[in-house]
Amino acid sequence: MNRKSLRKFLLLNFFLLTFLNSYTQVRTHILNKISPDKIKIDGIITEEEIKESKILNIDNEISPGYNIPSAYKTLGYMFYTNKFLYVGYRAYRDQVKTSILPRDDFKMFTSGQDMVSIQIDTFGDARNWVGLVANALGSQLDASRIEPRGVQQRPGDEGWSAESNYDYETAGRVTDFGYEVEFKIPFSSLSFPNSKNQKWKIRLTTRYIEKNRQGVFVESNTSRLDRDNACKLCQLDDEIIMSDIEIEKSFNLLPYLSSNISGSRVNYNEKLDYTDPELNYGLGLNIDITKNVSFEATLNPDFSQVEADVTQIDVNSPTALNYPEQRPFFNRGIRSLDFSLNVFYSRSINNPVFASKVIAQPSKSRILILTAVDEDTPILVPTKYKSYSGVGSKSFNNIIRYQNVINQNAEIGLTSLYKKYNEGGFNNVIGTDGLFTFSKFWKFEYELFFNSNKEPIADWIDSNDKFLNYTVNLDGESFNGSALYSTLRRDTENWSTRIRYYDISPEFRSDLGFVVENNLKRITFFQGYTNYLNKDLIKRLSISSRYELEYDYSNNYTDSKIEGYFTIASVLDSTFFYNYEYNFLNSYLDKEFRNYHNHRFTLSLKPYKFVDVISGFSFGKDIAFREEIPGLGQRLNYNLTLDFTLTDNLSIKPSINYSKLRKLESNEYFFNGYISRLDLRYQFTSFLGVRFISEYNNFSEELFFQPLISWRPNSDTIFYLGGNQNMVNEFLDYNSPHYRASSTQLFLKFQYLIKS
Repeated sequence: MNRKSLRKFLLLNFFLLTFLNSYTQVRTHILNKISPDKIKIDGIITEEEIKESKILNIDNEISPGYNIPSAYKTLGYMFYTNKFLYVGYRAYRDQVKTSILPRDDFKMFTSGQDMVSIQIDTFGDARNWVGLVANALGSQLDASRIEPRGVQQRPGDEGWSAESNYDYETAGRVTDFGYEVEFKIPFSSLSFPNSKNQKWKIRLTTRYIEKNRQGVFVESNTSRLDRDNACKLCQLDDEIIMSDIEIEKSFNLLPYLSSNISGSRVNYNEKLDYTDPELNYGLGLNIDITKNVSFEATLNPDFSQVEADVTQIDVNSPTALNYPEQRPFFNRGIRSLDFSLNVFYSRSINNPVFASKVIAQPSKSRILILTAVDEDTPILVPTKYKSYSGVGSKSFNNIIRYQNVINQNAEIGLTSLYKKYNEGGFNNVIGTDGLFTFSKFWKFEYELFFNSNKEPIADWIDSNDKFLNYTVNLDGESFNGSALYSTLRRDTENWSTRIRYYDISPEFRSDLGFVVENNLKRITFFQGYTNYLNKDLIKRLSISSRYELEYDYSNNYTDSKIEGYFTIASVLDSTFFYNYEYNFLNSYLDKEFRNYHNHRFTLSLKPYKFVDVISGFSFGKDIAFREEIPGLGQRLNYNLTLDFTLTDNLSIKPSINYSKLRKLESNEYFFNGYISRLDLRYQFTSFLGVRFISEYNNFSEELFFQPLISWRPNSDTIFYLGGNQNMVNEFLDYNSPHYRASSTQLFLKFQYLIKS
């Protein structure tokens, strides 16, 4: 080999090694296996536990800084036993913000508390992450993460959803140097490949308010972040190896007992007429057939809502409102049913007498089969401008979902959703979807569904309206439709591009979903720019715009608007957001409204350690949708939420949401009112707390109260004792200046997890 050839050879090898070192970043940690009696989860990391651990430095700040050294030292400690994974954290801080919270309280994030977490990819193929979180006092929050789809979410929470209820143990304490937190994670609570030898990808994370940077909320990881890489779930720099673990397959029983008594009055001078106490009981069963195949069934399940639904003003909404799911059975393991077209909505299964669920995660795939018999079936009929809802009788529901995770850059799915009514009639929806990464930056996703409907003959919806040649009411008509959603997107550190297309035919309906509009062809263009300045006053700056154009299926031009967005993240963990919207055309029923605009401002900040502020203000013109003759009015909205953490145990959260729409030609209002709410909580421990919610709805002139005592020592064992009371001042026989209870309820529920 001559000198020139040798030089080329050495140069090639140099670049090859540089390339491999740049892109092969996974660090392997072979964990030590120890005896279970050496673990004590008390929030104190002992010298013996440190001696047995693999130690990881959580020293890479990814927000607001970009892969810079962390200002504060945080260490992670890891080892395992036959049945558990141990993770400990020692955080060195000048100050610690924390409080005792009930499980899965998002105040842990919104109030900027000191916290630590572990994210685990047990299959190592970026199909999903398990996220286990605890604050400095050991209060828990868990979540799962999939590659995000659909509309862009807020920075930092892409693809996350707190829906899994993993069973794990935590303890934490504040110290003179900062705080310590310990995790004890049972292997039985996680799904992973069927083998006694495991290799998991992991990331350890800490979040905290940094006082020296004017109250900036900082996140640091063990992994580096590539903001130019569209695959966020591929970015785990560490893997742990555990050998000869014990494969424990769960066999859990979940019996429950609940009772309630309710009363009501229609006349002011009547006494409350109480019904006889109702006693309900049922049984849940959860079995691990293998470590990646589980079966869950419930007989006469109690799917009652205990948490009062979040406040939403619906006085001017032409369609039904979508409330978050809070029932554990429908929150576990169904992330694969998250669709941009909303063809599945778990609350469409309202009051099942029986439900079962099979979840399987074999190599490179996911399978979900969900079956339920619903006693009181809600039904939603969408049209171009309105949706109509009602409640029917019994129905049979079946969902089958299959996803093939081809690799980290491609996955494709098939779905079948079927609902059959006792009165006759059915809704059958089948479809396919996919997500593909073409390069480091570009992704394409699609959803394509077809429905076949045979309506029941029933009086559940009372309307004379029509869509095409069909009636809205349920009179046995048959029809077929389709829906298409597709997005081409590009993401880098600074630029985001979206080209999105919706196509929903007038006959499309998903009775197991939440489709509130159809008869549309909509294309959207979005372009955004973000600069992570990380300066003294401005930490992040974002500017973006969106243009939307819509036609109906007769190719009539129906809607067109352009929007601009501006966001600044600054000191005091503050975020200022401004949105400008200009409507070239907005059609509703037979009316066309042209050339009007509106403005929206929001501000969130933490001026003091004990208080968080969220405020919003918007004004401009809007359509009065619920009027017999829709009209354009001058709208003003205002909302304010103050969240006070007075002690580690006590929090008070008052809020008000005000909205009015004034007629343009007069000083009269289409509507004018507010909803005020007070949330008062005292948490004795992470397991035991009391809560009192009161709400006044000025639109309906109703008062609502809900006291609640809750005990929740683990993910599924719960005890609730509480009540609801609605109060009004207008009765059939008397309009009183004072409010009096129109309905009241007292309820009790005890559910206990029996683990094998």
